[in-house]
Amino acid sequence: MKSALTTTGFIDLLKSRKLTLEDEENAKKLLLHNNYYRLSGYWRKYQINPDKDENDFVNGITFEKIFEIYDLDTKLRCLLQKGLGIFEICFRSVFAYHAANAEECGMFSYLEQNTYTDKISKNEKPEDLLAAIKKELGRSNEKYLTHYRNINEKVPIWAAVEVLSFGTISKMYSRWTNKNVLKEIGKSFRILKDYEHTAKILRSLVNLRNLCAHQSRIWNRRLIFQVPDRDDLQVFGKSEERAQWRIISILMLLVDEINQNNEYSNEILELCRQNSEFYKGLTEPTL
Repeated sequence: MKSALTTTGFIDLLKSRKLTLEDEENAKKLLLHNNYYRLSGYWRKYQINPDKDENDFVNGITFEKIFEIYDLDTKLRCLLQKGLGIFEICFRSVFAYHAANAEECGMFSYLEQNTYTDKISKNEKPEDLLAAIKKELGRSNEKYLTHYRNINEKVPIWAAVEVLSFGTISKMYSRWTNKNVLKEIGKSFRILKDYEHTAKILRSLVNLRNLCAHQSRIWNRRLIFQVPDRDDLQVFGKSEERAQWRIISILMLLVDEINQNNEYSNEILELCRQNSEFYKGLTEPTL
């Protein structure tokens, strides 16, 4: 069993791997406050070949340079959380509105199995989604939901969407059988008008949301799902098909459209392009 290392021990380990530290005392404080293993995800890019235990750093890399990228990633997560919140609130509202008004008693259709396709992920059953919806509704303590439970009435979708997880809502959207609902939603978000690709976009937004919520690394991390390239994304620069920049670009377009200005995208661009290495890690990830 390995013994615990002190901050001095971690500093010595980094120096033995040929990482330059311009201010060792400050580096100790940063390691204490941010955890060696959290930071290690950022310096893997600058090691010779860590997958084969070649952990020495390439020439010219300093601890301070890596921490600058880490700090930018922290600031980026804050901006992404802000944008995701704006989009999520809007999407929940638009989805509930069109689902409720699509047909008679549409406000309760989300509780019916035939509302959803049988297209499911591996190790799932078609009824799992409906079970998840009911479970999430049942554990909520929101007063308006306890009111419906107390009077033994179904919860309309416009109330339900406020407590369901965004992951569950994205699954509801991706399996919704009424294509007219999906088309109407697409009219509210220009980049989502091709609703066949929207399910992948929403899953990637959910994953981005989860990364931000857990304070995980965004920089130099590949997307789980490929996001199709589109001409309207090029305004923010080209990126690889599994680059975080693809979904960040989509989020910028969505938020700018909702806000009816480009202040949000300008804020993201100003942050990300102040450091070329940081920007490259978002557009051309290696991990």
